[in-house]
Amino acid sequence: MSTDLRKRKITYTIILTSDSPRADARRMHIKTGALAAVSFVLFVAVICYAVYVTITMAGSRERNERQLEQIVRMKEENEALTAEKELLAEENATLEETLSRKEEQEHELVAAHEENYIPKGFPMSGAAQIKEEGTAGGEDADADAQDGDAQDGDAQDDALKVEANADWKELIFVAAEGTKVVATAPGTIKEVREAEGEVSYVVIDHGNGYVTTYRNLGSPIVEEGSQVVKGVALFLVGEENTETGYSIRKDDNYIDPLELIEIKG
Repeated sequence: MSTDLRKRKITYTIILTSDSPRADARRMHIKTGALAAVSFVLFVAVICYAVYVTITMAGSRERNERQLEQIVRMKEENEALTAEKELLAEENATLEETLSRKEEQEHELVAAHEENYIPKGFPMSGAAQIKEEGTAGGEDADADAQDGDAQDGDAQDDALKVEANADWKELIFVAAEGTKVVATAPGTIKEVREAEGEVSYVVIDHGNGYVTTYRNLGSPIVEEGSQVVKGVALFLVGEENTETGYSIRKDDNYIDPLELIEIKG
C-alpha cells in the first residue's frame, strides 16, 4: 500500500436512460467542484428570490395599509361632506322659507299700500246729500247724515253753479256751511285752479291709476304739487259754495264714485 497520501477527486455520474429499447443510456460525469458551484448558485438564487419576495410583500403590505388609510380617510371626508351637505340643505330650506315669508309680507304691504291709496273715502268731512239732476236737494249718501237745511231752489237762476258733468259720472254733494271738502285718499295735488267767474277745482293723483277731481265755488286751500293724506281739507264750505262736484278716474276712465265710496253707518 502506497504511503503517498493524495486526495482523491470524487466525481458523480448521472445516467440518463429511456424506456425505448433503441435508446442508449447517457452518462454525465459531474465533478464535485462543479456540483458545489451549481448548488451555491441555486442557493444564492433561492435566497435572492426569497429576499425579493419578502421585500415585494412588505412593499405590498405598506401600499395596502396606505390604501386602507386613504379609504378610511376618504370615507370620513365623505361622511363629513354628507353631513355638511345636509346642513347646507337645511339652511337653504330655512332661507327659502324666510325669503318666501318676506316676499309674502312685501306683497301684503304693497297690497295694503295700494289699498290705502284707493279713493274710497267720503269727500265731505260731515253729512252731505247727493244732488239729483234737476233738483236742489238730494238723497242722503251718508248713513249717519242728518237732514240738512232746505236749499232755496228759487234763488238766482243766473248765478254760477256746479253742474254735474255726465261724461265724468260726476256726483254733486250738498253740504252745510262749515263742512270741509276733503281728500278721499292720500296723493299728490296734481292741479289747482281758481278763476273769477269759473268753478274752482282741485285734482289729486293717487299714484295707482286713480285720479280724483273736486269742484267747488269756494277757494282751494291747498297748493299744487303738495302731498296730502286722506281727510285733508281742500275747500271750506260757506253759504255761497255748498255744492261740490266729485269724480273719479281709473287709468283715464271715469267710474261711478258710488262704486268706491265707503259709507259708514
